[in-house]
Amino acid sequence: MKKSILIFCAVLTALSLMAFGYINWDHNKQVDLDLVYNVDSRFMTTITKEDLHKATSVLDIVPKEAEGWWKVSFQAVTVAVLQDGGEISEIGKHKVLNAAQIKLLQSIDYSTNFYIKARGTDIHPETGIIEDYVYYITIIPEKEAEYTSGHDALIAYLKENSKEKTTIIKEDQLRPGKVSFTITKEGTIVNVKLTETSGYPSVDEELVKIITNMPEKWKPAENSKGEKVDQEFVFFFGTQGC
Repeated sequence: MKKSILIFCAVLTALSLMAFGYINWDHNKQVDLDLVYNVDSRFMTTITKEDLHKATSVLDIVPKEAEGWWKVSFQAVTVAVLQDGGEISEIGKHKVLNAAQIKLLQSIDYSTNFYIKARGTDIHPETGIIEDYVYYITIIPEKEAEYTSGHDALIAYLKENSKEKTTIIKEDQLRPGKVSFTITKEGTIVNVKLTETSGYPSVDEELVKIITNMPEKWKPAENSKGEKVDQEFVFFFGTQGC
């Protein structure tokens, strides 16, 4: 009888240890995150410098799919150039750009970021307020800089060389990290800097490091005359929707 009790206790102990081990493993196991990597201009909406200099109306600048801009009348239109710590703006009353707005837009160079904000004239029937229409835009070269092996190879390099550091990430604590850098006329990388933290200092440090130590040169950007020009990019890192 004692022998049976001892065997039963031993089995029970073994099962308890297995259960504890499974629970502990399940709690601490690494969840694979669907991390998003992208390298692009700061804003999704872009315009070349040549097209911007030809613009006489905001409708020459905003994308064609911005149908509301064609249908709505505006009482005020602001053109604002974003700078570190502030902005320079000029205000007009119509879709047609005034002389001050045109002068401002023609004074800015590649990789400059700006926005156009237009205030409508009518009160929205559902919200009861007058709507604002806004587009944030980046000026890009007529021929953008390219990673020598292509965009897919660039993303693969970034994923492969950051995967060790990203194992510590928890999805609910991750913020969208951003690293800006410039591709020079010679195709080299300069001015690498963290512009928005991921919430993990060690990950931020690694992202800056792998951009700085990128093994291949880039094909530099060109203007409308075929001359080499500098171009700034932003490396975006995070999860879908973060």
